[in-house]
Amino acid sequence: MSAQRPVNPARFISASELGEYAYCRRAWWLRTVAGVTTATQGTRFEAGRAAHWRHGASLLLARALATAAILALLGAALLVFLRRS
Repeated sequence: MSAQRPVNPARFISASELGEYAYCRRAWWLRTVAGVTTATQGTRFEAGRAAHWRHGASLLLARALATAAILALLGAALLVFLRRS
């Protein structure tokens, strides 16, 4: 890795940089503090990007399954209630 950049407390922080930090603090640190770019660590960044994508897809699937489970439970409760009426 390259040498760390000196920290400048008066440096302007953009909204996109905040978004990058919120998405992945490690990627932000690597780019901003350590000075690592995709040109120097391209395959590792691509592997990390793919891992983040897989993780996001698994979270989306989990949320969809949880929603389906809740809807199924509500449907079953509605059927039980209607049969008792």
